[in-house]
Amino acid sequence: PLDIAQGAVDFMMSAPGRHKQLFIYGGEPFLNFELVKEITFYAEEVARRNDKDLDLAICTSAVFATREQMEFLREHRYFLSVSIDGTREDHDRHRVLKNGQPTWNKITRLLPMMLETIGPEKTMAIQCIHPNNVKNMLTNFQALIAMGFRNVEIEIIHGFGWGEAEINLFRPNMQQVLDWIWAEALEGRHRFLGCSLGPVLEWQGVQEQKDLCPFYCTMETYPDGTYSFYPFPFVNETGRKNSAVGHVQRGLSATYESCRFDRNSSVCQNCTKDYYQDPTLNDGNSPYHWRTQMARSFIQKVALSAGRDARMMSYFSAAMRRRRIGTV
Repeated sequence: PLDIAQGAVDFMMSAPGRHKQLFIYGGEPFLNFELVKEITFYAEEVARRNDKDLDLAICTSAVFATREQMEFLREHRYFLSVSIDGTREDHDRHRVLKNGQPTWNKITRLLPMMLETIGPEKTMAIQCIHPNNVKNMLTNFQALIAMGFRNVEIEIIHGFGWGEAEINLFRPNMQQVLDWIWAEALEGRHRFLGCSLGPVLEWQGVQEQKDLCPFYCTMETYPDGTYSFYPFPFVNETGRKNSAVGHVQRGLSATYESCRFDRNSSVCQNCTKDYYQDPTLNDGNSPYHWRTQMARSFIQKVALSAGRDARMMSYFSAAMRRRRIGTV
């Protein structure tokens, strides 16, 4: 409902800090694009009133996108993410319509129009890693680059049974992706991993807060008005109940209403550790954190190499221009 969305915007804008990022995702936002427009107009107005610097982003399955919708996003300077998992085989294994019809053909027919309208600099593929496609990470990453994406985010799907075997596959396959990006950069071809773009580009104090404080960048609002920390949408009803940290209309729960970030506080240091004790929320959490750590190590390696290798300096400079698209 619009009032829930407006309440979430008001809550975000009331927080300290000038720069705000509003992400709209689902579900499928494009099935109710009039609401997307209303949220956009409202957020822009509240940002103006509060002197905030607002970035807008939206994620879509791209099954029903139109050029008119793309033109609206371009006009309002949206960053666009498209959920597409790579090859036809791995994508269609999970991403089907209610009647079981696969969606890879539908999406790939629309991609040229979307990339042309929004531009490759402001689009990103969301490559979702499920336990049964983790072994194909590099193949799927390369497939997305071949479709025309320059920016790809590797996203871990929670709540689908990450067993020990699948978890053990994650690190070596993630490393294959990073090694390939490095090799491509040495050839002058720039491929960017979303979660690698922010960390080294922000001063250390901010990065520590992002690491320790989920309010900083992983706050979510569900359609019923519940506030939670990522990955709220991916868990079952019990997990959602346990993950609630407040409500748009009722405010934050007592545990969090007086929160003020202090990196020396044991409460802050244990916050996410305590939050993810629920096994429903924790499934996939280890690969998620490994992904982020490995991406940070990669971009730090790039930064260190940039001083002595012009090819890496070129890549790092291009990464800095994209730093606002990095996800959590």
